[in-house]
Amino acid sequence: MRTVICIVLVVTAACCYAQPEQRNKQLQKIDTLHLNLKMFADSITGHERDEYEKARKLLYWLSSNFEWKATDYKTRTVNEIIARNGGNCFELAKVYMALIKEAGITHRGVAEINIHPYTPRRQASAAELVKQKGNSFSVFGLQHNDHRWVEIYDKKNNLWQPADPSMGVIGLNDWLKARVWFGERKTIDTAITNSMIVPFVIFSTDAKRAPDENRTAYYLIEGFNNLYQGKLETLPEWKEWVNAVNALTGPAKNAFTGKENLHDHQASISKLADTYQQLKSAYNRKYGQRG
Repeated sequence: MRTVICIVLVVTAACCYAQPEQRNKQLQKIDTLHLNLKMFADSITGHERDEYEKARKLLYWLSSNFEWKATDYKTRTVNEIIARNGGNCFELAKVYMALIKEAGITHRGVAEINIHPYTPRRQASAAELVKQKGNSFSVFGLQHNDHRWVEIYDKKNNLWQPADPSMGVIGLNDWLKARVWFGERKTIDTAITNSMIVPFVIFSTDAKRAPDENRTAYYLIEGFNNLYQGKLETLPEWKEWVNAVNALTGPAKNAFTGKENLHDHQASISKLADTYQQLKSAYNRKYGQRG
């Protein structure tokens, strides 16, 4: 009986898609002790047959009903994360992947590193973790941070689509407007979005969460330029952006696998952060708009 009640509540919450202001308003206690994850996912997707639409409904439900919580370095099961009604970006992605797996949707994890506001306190914390536990903890630091999300396979269009439950965005265009767009970014949690100024490396991950396929150029060069109808590549600053991104791809991958300390490349990270702002300014000067 408890499981049935839980599912009825889920259907009610899934009737409409999330808007940015809705997060934290629909939190509910879910009976994870009696939870059937397949029934749980089906209750959210309803009678939908299209896989992409299923993935979209599951993402919006999760983004609406779960809170983003700070990382505490504890390992939790899917049910434990659901019981908390939230988690960090990796935990939210973990629940999302469990749900879309039950819905029969092909997917893979994604690891990124992005430019973050300059924070000496974070650098001190990261440096101590590197000292204690190894180079893999150098994926965050003075001016950068790691982030996890998901790609789902869109059979209709024969391509991988980004899906980020932390931000409530799905699909390439929405993702680009949430992550690299010069104008106002609209996501379900603008505080998270605004602290991740722009990604500079993106990899799909394997079963062990290690970097697999390099997706950096797809999103941050080709996708970024296409978002602005090819206008970015007309700017002198564009070459600087491409070079700065490419220069950090290898060290970032090595940091994910623990082979290299990304803190040793802080000058390159700082240069990339400056280059993004210069590219933004150059675009606005030439084309007279912010988006």
